[in-house]
Order: sequence, then structure tokens, then C-alpha cells
Amino acid sequence: MLVPARGLRRPWRTALLWVVGLSAGGLSSGPAFAQEDSVAVAPADAPAIVDSLEAAMDTIQEAHPQDSPEETGFVFAAPDGKGSFRLRASIRLNGAWDFSGLRSTDVFDTFLIPVGESLTYDQARFFMQATQSRFGFELNRDTGNGIVFGRIETDFRGEGNSLRLRHAYGEFWRFLAGQTWSTFTDVTTLPVTVDLEGPPSSNSVRTPQIRYAVSPAEGWKAALALEAPQVDATVVDSTDVDPGTFENFQGFGDIAARLRRETGWGHLTVSTIFRSITLQDREQETQLVPGLGLQASGTIDLDGDDQLLFQVIGGRAISRFVGSLGGKGLDVILNPESGSWEAIVSYGGYVTYSHRWENLAPGVISNFTVGGIGIAQEDWYADDFFNYSFYFATNAFWQITTGARFGGELSWGQRNNKDGTRGNALRFSFAAYFDF
Repeated sequence: MLVPARGLRRPWRTALLWVVGLSAGGLSSGPAFAQEDSVAVAPADAPAIVDSLEAAMDTIQEAHPQDSPEETGFVFAAPDGKGSFRLRASIRLNGAWDFSGLRSTDVFDTFLIPVGESLTYDQARFFMQATQSRFGFELNRDTGNGIVFGRIETDFRGEGNSLRLRHAYGEFWRFLAGQTWSTFTDVTTLPVTVDLEGPPSSNSVRTPQIRYAVSPAEGWKAALALEAPQVDATVVDSTDVDPGTFENFQGFGDIAARLRRETGWGHLTVSTIFRSITLQDREQETQLVPGLGLQASGTIDLDGDDQLLFQVIGGRAISRFVGSLGGKGLDVILNPESGSWEAIVSYGGYVTYSHRWENLAPGVISNFTVGGIGIAQEDWYADDFFNYSFYFATNAFWQITTGARFGGELSWGQRNNKDGTRGNALRFSFAAYFDF
């Protein structure tokens, strides 16, 4: 017997239950929960479930705008009523028409916009996939000394449509250990988008970490974390050295911190990250390259159903956290003249106006986003080195019914290189979500 989650308060903060957990709960091809000695069934408003979940809500991570809505999910109670776990799954189809510029990449990545007449094209290209579909579980247990909470979530965006780990972490008291959104991020300022990664300049990174969080005063939240380092490095062609000869190891992790202030008009978050990147230079000597990032983000509630969302980010050796720059080798670069590594300065930001069409089209929300990303240039950078890009996107999401959503989005972007050459891209994206 499944217990609907509808009667629980703030269920939108919870995640998906991995199907493997069902076998541990005693499910079979017969009636659900036939082994009544292993799983207790309780009404949705049973105090044991409500109290347990409500106690855990204070430590659960902020909800991403692309998470399943609060009306979905199923809750199962532990036999003694002191714990529960929640099952969620989301079937997702997405696709796009690329009218110019991009060549059917999964996301609208302005860094990948081709530049030069020989690389551009005008014919439309179409793709469609269901790899964004996801499932997982969350659990909590009242130990008498506090709530122990755990969450695992996965999707099918691994190599060859294999499973990919999104979240896997546990929490107790004020501590978190595992993989989830970086403490340097603020996913609550991301708009609802059809594109999986959101605005090309958005900071939405998941990483393994150990975090300590506290609320020093009413309306204030603070967090400090030690996070797993991941370095993107580039060896320019003129160096004439095989990049594989440069051993890449890290002597210490990233240190991230953030402070959030919640107010009657919205919220403001300031976050920072310190990085100590270690690599071997051209002489095979270990070099330390320090990195530093700063971000300001927030939401501003306007009259009616309108809202402004924004993120501004910048720093040295932090390209991993700057949307479309991530994974492009733009944290550090080997100077072909000196033979040593130098940190790359990158930056980005966006502003989104969000509106709910409650009077004209109930259940429909639209977002209008403008923003850009860039890299500070050095004289020795190649002429075709990425300089900056900017973009505009507008979308509409329709909540057709509980558990069924459909969205469409039009995106335009432009990439500019160091030598002044540029290329444009235009895409229409669509997505259908079925949340359980």
C-alpha cells in the first residue's frame, strides 16, 4: 500500500527513491508491502511520519527549479514509526531544433558556438532524447539524538545512456557528507528552464564535500565546506609538449563558504571558494596556483506573481563554476613563454524576470533571461581564444496537471573571440516531464 506524499508539508524539498531500495523494502510482483512485519503502513498525516520528515526538512538541500513538484512522490513508514523513506521518479523527454550555430549539443552552450565562415551553417538540425529521466530515494531516521537523513538520486546521462550519480549524501545535526550542490552555488536563484543546465553563465555544480551549516540568527544561514578538487587545465599548441606529461594531482581540497540572508522581499546570498591547484610545470617541478571565486545571487519578489532572479560570479581558476566554461580546460593554462601555469580569470552573470500567467493562462510560468560569460585576455593567448559571449532566452512552462509538465524555450547566443570574430546560434528547445 502506497502512502501519497500529498499530505506532507514542504515535500518539494525531497528527492527521488532509487528502485533498488524497493527490494529492500520487501516489494515483489504481488501486492505491495505483503510482508507487513517489515514495513508499517500509516496515513499520510500520521504524526510519526510528519514529525520525522519535518525535523529533517531543516537540513535538506535547497530545491532546484527542475526538481519534481511538491505534489508528487510516495512515502513509506518504518515499522516503529520513527523513520520513513520517499520514492520519486521522473520520466523526461527533451529535444531541440538548432536553426544556426550549435550542432545539436545537449545544452545551449555559448562557448561551443562555431566561429568562422567554414564552421557556420544555416540548415536546421533536430535531436530528441530521454536521458534526463531520473529516479532515487531519500530516507530519514529519528535516532533519539536527532534525525539522520540520506538521499540518492541518479539519471541516465552517463556514457552510453548509463546511470550517472547526481546526489548521494547523508546529514546529521549540522553536518553533511557526500555529493550534492556545491556550497559555492545557489540553485534557488536559477530560473525554470527547458535547457538542462539553465542559463549558460549559471553556477550549478554538484561535487563531493563535507559541510557544516548553521543559522546564526533568524533569517540568516551560513555554511562552510571542504570540497573535492577538480582542475581543468590547458596546454596551448605552441608549447610543443604532450599534455599527458604534466602530472595533475591535488594536495588539498577546495574550501567553500556562503552566507544567506532571507527577507520579506526575497533573499541575498554571498559565497566564495578558495582553491589550491597543484600541477607540474614544464620543468617537471610542482607548482601551486591559488584560485579564488566570489558570487552574489538572490531573488527579489515583485508585485503579484512576478520575481527577479540574478547571479554574478567571477574569479581566478574557477571556470568549473561558470556555466558553459566548465570542462573546457579554462581553470589554468600553461604559458608557452615562461613554461609555468597561470590562472585564468573568468566571469559571468544573468538576470531573469519570471512571471506566472495566473489570470490569462493558469498553470503557465514564463522566464526572460539575459546574461553573458567572459575571460580576461592575455597578449599571448591565441587569436581564436574565447573572449566573451552573451545570450537571451525566453520560455514558457505549462503545468498541465499534477505530475505532467510541458515547456518550450527560444534561445539566442553569440560567441566572440579575441581577434573580434564572432558566431551566432539560435535554438528552440522543448521538454515534457512526467513526475511520480
